[in-house]
Amino acid sequence: MDRISLLFGLLALLLAGCGLSGEAGYQAGYAARLAGDDDKAFEHYLDAARSDNYPEARYQVAGMYLEGRGTRQDTEQAISWLTRVAESGEPEWRNRAHRQLGLIYRGDHGEGFRDRRKAAEHFRLCAGLGDADCGRLLALLTPPSLRVVAASRESAVSGLPAVDIYARHAASVYKIVVYEQLGAGLEPISVGSAIAIDPYRAITSYHLLQAGGVPVSIDSRAGNDAVQEADVQVWQVTRVDPRRDLALLTLAEPVRPLNFTSGMASFDRVRVGEKVFAIGAPAGLDKTLTEGIVSALRTENGVRLIQTSAPITYGSSGGALFDTEGRLLGMTIKGVQAWGNLNFALSMDEVQAFLAE
Repeated sequence: MDRISLLFGLLALLLAGCGLSGEAGYQAGYAARLAGDDDKAFEHYLDAARSDNYPEARYQVAGMYLEGRGTRQDTEQAISWLTRVAESGEPEWRNRAHRQLGLIYRGDHGEGFRDRRKAAEHFRLCAGLGDADCGRLLALLTPPSLRVVAASRESAVSGLPAVDIYARHAASVYKIVVYEQLGAGLEPISVGSAIAIDPYRAITSYHLLQAGGVPVSIDSRAGNDAVQEADVQVWQVTRVDPRRDLALLTLAEPVRPLNFTSGMASFDRVRVGEKVFAIGAPAGLDKTLTEGIVSALRTENGVRLIQTSAPITYGSSGGALFDTEGRLLGMTIKGVQAWGNLNFALSMDEVQAFLAE
């Protein structure tokens, strides 16, 4: 045993020998943990946890039961101790306990404890204590969905100008670069776009991700090229649907909520000949606006597609196709310039069905 471990061990023995609870027991547990003795740490934390004045000791006991450190792994015991912490008068520890209970009931520590209603309640309580991340966790418990928006009489005649469509919705379309690890560095393997559909999730094309890698976007709100660390967004691939060429992305560690678009028009309301606008990142050029018309409505392999004359090139996959009211009609997926200007978007009805599955 090295000198530092020996000193911590002696400190733990001295504190334990005083026969004190509360602060002394907690400090003895902390000392034993630093010395690498989880068994002693659990014993001292448990002594301190019996004091009503030490919710932090109870929280430590719960964590050790949850992880099986210094004692047997026992999620039910962890829940019992966390519940006592959540009922304490200390806001900081109540907040931590509610968050951990929410994660347990979300299913993070075994499917046997999954309970969406309880998870939502605990996330709601810690969000009410000022924890913004609990608000995010609560939002992510709800499956994402899109709103079907009916056409208005006024705008159906003339529609919004392109400058208004862009001003309202460009911020919700993100350029996505997919990187893979090569040695000590990162190498981009594909470039595309994604449409944010709620504050923490977005949809994109599956074919951008099928080779693996990590999707990354830049959300610079300064309006210039000065990218800050907080502007870099790393995404997790939550679900995929190769048949529809669809993927759902979730922000891994969000610094701030996304700008998003959630209003859509149904496939049966799309009219051949109507004007449309596409926003994406063709050739990696972020937030590029193009326009065209709906050229045809098609179904391929049971998947509803919108053919359009709005240009869709490499980098546009996963971008947005809007009507003149700013409603999402589709997610742009491919263009075939070799045979003429043939471009396609996946109908938002297909996206809605994917999100509901």
